[in-house]
Amino acid sequence: LPEPKRTQTRVHGMSSLAAFAPSLAALRPKAAKTSKVSKAMVAERRTETVVPAISTRRVLLGGAVSAAMTLAMSPGPAAAKDGKNGVYWIEPKDGATVAREFNVKMGVIGYELAPASEGLQEGTGHHHIVVDQEGGYVEKGVEIPFDATHLHFGKAQKEGAVKLEPGTHTLTLQFADAKHRSFGKKFAKTITVNVE
Repeated sequence: LPEPKRTQTRVHGMSSLAAFAPSLAALRPKAAKTSKVSKAMVAERRTETVVPAISTRRVLLGGAVSAAMTLAMSPGPAAAKDGKNGVYWIEPKDGATVAREFNVKMGVIGYELAPASEGLQEGTGHHHIVVDQEGGYVEKGVEIPFDATHLHFGKAQKEGAVKLEPGTHTLTLQFADAKHRSFGKKFAKTITVNVE
């Protein structure tokens, strides 16, 4: 009788391992069919695997879904102070020292980027950068001019290159509609950069 108990203990360990790693269950040795005791042990082992188990795949999938939901519900990198619509700078940071030609990255919250060529569409617009303008932003409804200090990103770009003379400059990110009419102060964010 002691021999079946040792076998029984080993079978218990193998069945719980099989519950968490089904692929290992296929590798375990088959019980020999030489005696009535062995056949009884095989039957007992089969009934024990009915214990509910959490598969690794379910755990990983649950974790991935949880992480995705957390990211989807998180606010943007620099949300507008009221937590609603607005624009934000990704790069450069306020006060950054940059080369004469540097990259900019821009974001918008609450509206969608759309090329100006697609015409007026509710809830859409594109970015502009206003360089060294007193007061910073362009008043709501005012058309943003096409000149050296008003850079247009009318193809709905989220990033681009800017070239400036050495010195300290203010850059105002300004969002506007397809006709380049400003959405005003709420859709403007000003930073200062030092150009080497």
